[in-house]
Amino acid sequence: MTRTDTHRPSAIDPTEYQFVSFHDHRPQAAGAQIAEQQAFRAHRERTGGKFSDHDHGGVCHVCGNAHAQTVARFWHEPTNRYIEVGETCAGKLWNGERADFASFRAKVAAGVEAAAGKAKAERILTEAGLSFAYDVWLQRDYDNWGREEEIISDIVGKLVRYGSVSDKQIALIAKLVGDIDRKAEIAAQREAEAAAALPIPSFAGRVTVEGVVISRKLVTGFYGDAIKIVVKADDGWKVYGTEPSTVEATVGDRIRFDAAITVSDDDPKFGFFKRPTKPEVVA
Repeated sequence: MTRTDTHRPSAIDPTEYQFVSFHDHRPQAAGAQIAEQQAFRAHRERTGGKFSDHDHGGVCHVCGNAHAQTVARFWHEPTNRYIEVGETCAGKLWNGERADFASFRAKVAAGVEAAAGKAKAERILTEAGLSFAYDVWLQRDYDNWGREEEIISDIVGKLVRYGSVSDKQIALIAKLVGDIDRKAEIAAQREAEAAAALPIPSFAGRVTVEGVVISRKLVTGFYGDAIKIVVKADDGWKVYGTEPSTVEATVGDRIRFDAAITVSDDDPKFGFFKRPTKPEVVA
């Protein structure tokens, strides 16, 4: 059927169109286009316009391309109607940079990848009988979490990000889920371990610290976000500080690094490390 609408390629006048926002029709892209949707709704509330209902035969309302997933939304002022167009047609209506389209597409791709990672992580954990662990990660209840939830969240977060988890980590998650059910018993055990721990030795200057990572979490501070870890030495004393930037430890890893140690005023068995160097995961 021959098109007679205003938006057909042969009749379109670029000067009559105003770029409003980007959009992607895939549900997984919802997170990437929150700001774009807000901009579009605000513009539509101001104009009272509606989408054009002309017959275009595809996703792109100008050329009819049926394969465009990422589109740009334009307002046609003479008819007070909105249209969606693919990248090629958008370039003819708008003098914006192609980099803008690429930037939005990159955000969408990241959102789609994240959604796929979440779905895969949920499936793996459910098949292992550990769906509770995925729920813990979703909650992000950092203020009320104990050590078990922190470790579970750390491992599940890496599973979401990288798409795989080792048998050892699955076994650890299963143990931690059980530990959550035995918190009272474990609390008593930790009190006994704390009582048996030795105080931090009298260090002079920078020293080599070696121990097991027993806590790892993201902390937002004055200078931005940072990963903080607690390392427990073989003698039982513990130190807290920023994870060295050149390693990415997992709770349960044994690490070694050089740092300056300051003992807490309130607890001789707990301290703080600063400026860690020469970090390595020992085991």
